[in-house]
Amino acid sequence: MEDFEKELEEVSKYFESFAMTDYELRGFLALILLGASTPDTIAMTAKIPRTSTYKVLEKLEERGFITSLEGRPKVFKAKNVYEIRKNFSKNLDVLFDKLTEMSELLTQQGLPQLIYTIYGRERVLEKMKEVLNSAERSASISTPKLRELRQELGKEIESAITRNVTVSIVAPDNQRVPQGTRVFRNNSLIATDMVSDGTKALIAAPDLSACGFTDNPLLAEHINSYIEMLMSKKI
Repeated sequence: MEDFEKELEEVSKYFESFAMTDYELRGFLALILLGASTPDTIAMTAKIPRTSTYKVLEKLEERGFITSLEGRPKVFKAKNVYEIRKNFSKNLDVLFDKLTEMSELLTQQGLPQLIYTIYGRERVLEKMKEVLNSAERSASISTPKLRELRQELGKEIESAITRNVTVSIVAPDNQRVPQGTRVFRNNSLIATDMVSDGTKALIAAPDLSACGFTDNPLLAEHINSYIEMLMSKKI
């Protein structure tokens, strides 16, 4: 199981790359507005503490959102948004590859398959409906595509609420949420994640063309912890 723990750690890193802290998002948006600037100007524009600015900018550069030019003072510049989107898509592809590797690794070790890759938008949506319909206590959804999911999964979400299931949704500011749900706002979402009762979970590609599904409580709880992290970030 040592190889499994190593793969799980790698997957965790990719999950973390899909969300920003409040300061990181402020700093990134400030650089988009400024074009290129120094830490002091970025701090003033983004309204973040100057003492935290360098750490925030270094983290953004490490994750591929911005670049820097050496000098006194150092100058930072946001990367092209299309390049960032391309990198995120690449990271998501790598994440699915990692999930597949974990599944194959467990199969080789004679253990039951824990991760299932599902392809095709209709099949992904059907699996989402299945996850929601199986919820008895709680269901959490993190998605940048809430408008689309409300159209496709509206009945399932309403049914879960009727069954007294606590439904929590993380979505961007400009998207309406169904009544009766717990709402958390986050504008840096890329992929769609869903967890039911902490025992079933999936992560879907941005266009819902594929998803990784697991009914293993250990893996499901890991995705659930990621969604809870997004809930705690007021972005």
